[in-house]
Amino acid sequence: MPARASSLPDPSAHDESPPDPVAIVWADPDGRPMRLVWAGARWRVTDRPTVITEPVSWWRRLDVDAEALAVAPRTCTGWRFQATADDGRSCVLDVRDEGDPARWFVVKVYE
Repeated sequence: MPARASSLPDPSAHDESPPDPVAIVWADPDGRPMRLVWAGARWRVTDRPTVITEPVSWWRRLDVDAEALAVAPRTCTGWRFQATADDGRSCVLDVRDEGDPARWFVVKVYE
């Protein structure tokens, strides 16, 4: 597992702490993140973002034993991408909108 960047906020340091809010996310016409303002810095997405998916919530009611979870319809719940700050720092971020597409949160940081 990658080490955490000590100079970056650790949004998952405590299980009860909320995700770290992102001030602004700019996306391309397909919804992929391109730039963001987070942790007091401007960041550019410096690789191709990977969509994070999860089975749709209603599937669990049909598959209570989770035996067919692998074939469940999936929905986009966030993005994973490498980002580089103006000062040259780079990290990989997992971001999610937590149900409100106007408000993004960093939920995991990898150095």
